[in-house]
Amino acid sequence: MIIDIALLKKMSVSIGEAANITGVPIRKLRYWEDKHIIQSVDEGLNKTRKFDYYEIKKIILIKELLDEGYTLEKAAEKVAIRIKNLQEAFDKMEQSQKEEPSSD
Repeated sequence: MIIDIALLKKMSVSIGEAANITGVPIRKLRYWEDKHIIQSVDEGLNKTRKFDYYEIKKIILIKELLDEGYTLEKAAEKVAIRIKNLQEAFDKMEQSQKEEPSSD
């Protein structure tokens, strides 16, 4: 299985697409962003909120914890730890892909 980490980092979706993917209403996503629980990708002059892979993953994890009965604050804390671990794993994968000789 080949994972293109660079491509994954570049992928982003609109707030409407994020709502459809995650099942979290747009209004709630905006609230979470206002509370600094999630963060949209900076698109410069474009004011449309976009979310990358990591934020989509974060939204899904927060939603799962809320569904289990956690408060938003506690869910956000737990997810921050999980996302940190996920980021470290992706960083290791990216580093190992750079170290592998290409088979051209």
